[in-house]
Amino acid sequence: MNKPEAPPAVPQSKPGRGVPVARVAGLILLNGLAGLLAPMVVRFIAFRTGHSITDDAFLEAQMVHVAPDGVSGRIIRMAVREDDFVRKGQLLLEIDADHYRDQVAIAEAKLRMAETEAKRQEIGLEKLRREVPLSISMAKQSLVLAQTEQAKMERVLKLTNDEVAGTILESEALVGVAQANRTLAQLEYDRFNTLYQENAVTQRRAQEVTRTNESTKAELRLAEAKLAKSNSGRAQIDVARKDYEAAVVGTEKAKVSLALAETQVETVREAEQMLELRKQAVSEAQTMLHTARHHLENTKVVAPISGVVVKRMKNTGDHVTMGLPLLTLYDPDLLFVTANLEETRMAGVKPGNRAEVHIDALGRAVRGRVLWMNRSTGAEFSLLPRNVVSGEFTKVVQRIPVRIVLDQDQDLTDLRAGYSTRVTIAHGEGDAEWARKALEQSRRLDTRFDESENGDEKEAVKPPGERP
Repeated sequence: MNKPEAPPAVPQSKPGRGVPVARVAGLILLNGLAGLLAPMVVRFIAFRTGHSITDDAFLEAQMVHVAPDGVSGRIIRMAVREDDFVRKGQLLLEIDADHYRDQVAIAEAKLRMAETEAKRQEIGLEKLRREVPLSISMAKQSLVLAQTEQAKMERVLKLTNDEVAGTILESEALVGVAQANRTLAQLEYDRFNTLYQENAVTQRRAQEVTRTNESTKAELRLAEAKLAKSNSGRAQIDVARKDYEAAVVGTEKAKVSLALAETQVETVREAEQMLELRKQAVSEAQTMLHTARHHLENTKVVAPISGVVVKRMKNTGDHVTMGLPLLTLYDPDLLFVTANLEETRMAGVKPGNRAEVHIDALGRAVRGRVLWMNRSTGAEFSLLPRNVVSGEFTKVVQRIPVRIVLDQDQDLTDLRAGYSTRVTIAHGEGDAEWARKALEQSRRLDTRFDESENGDEKEAVKPPGERP
């Protein structure tokens, strides 16, 4: 059996020659690489410590969802398509307006009726305002006349009473005198008649006594006739009393008529209130007509702002409901970037700091500046609220939305809302004055489509292809 061959002998290096040369060469190489990489490492560390970087950033815009205002119906015309640029007030679509035209006609008829009723009530009020003072004046005059007549009848009654009473007293006195004369004449007649029979007196004297006796009889009858006539004057007193009572009744009637005439003042106030109600009815009818016309106008849906149509949810023939969006558009001038930074990377981020936004879809970067940092984290708006009271808890770094506005002195034509971006924000003290002016500019851009006093737009935007 053959023995295995021994391995060849390795030559032994001499001390102080091969090994130190290799080591020295390696050290030199490492030192050279370290010298080359050290500035890069220093710059990288300085860059990372002086900047906040995140890939959780998107290009966003203020989306305006257009919906019919207070009207529903079927679309009979679509005037725009997606990617069309529209200006404020431009027609977007039209809804069937037959029903709303009928509503306008009904509202106009109700308004005419309300105006007619108000006019009739106004005429009636003017008539009452003229008649009521006249009625009150006539009633006052009638009362004065009735009171005058009453006073007159009262005086007539008093005079009649006095006259009749005086006549009766006079007649009674005459009757008394006549009776006394008659008694005396009868005694003289009896005495002289006896004496004449005895031939104690002459016939002439007896005849004179007889004539005197007859005369006293006639005087008594005359006095009694006057007394009877005077007593018949009591009927005149009754007539005068009835006339007075009638005058009193007439005065009371005049007072009642005056009171009734004065109550017509309340009728005037009532008519004034009715006129106010009629005017309110006219105002309500005008409001209903304005609303009906507004709804009719709203069947033509127009662009609330100038911008680009990015989404159309309905087509011609579809039925739409008030309040439900039909299409979406946004103003290209109001594009911005929302960068969600970790809460641990917020130190050094201030409003006004410079930022570089790399657009993934375009493969290039654009410039911008920090406008503001949100006051809350994105987790505050989560649909599933956090529950940290249970026994299990995992700490997660929260992210804070940071708004970045893009500089307008660069080409922003190809930007689209929703692009993914990578944002690099330089740390620093910020620029408070720039941030204040930028906020004012942002508010101005956000409200520049408000109608001015003459109805024109404060500032018109250009289509995306016309901007620099």
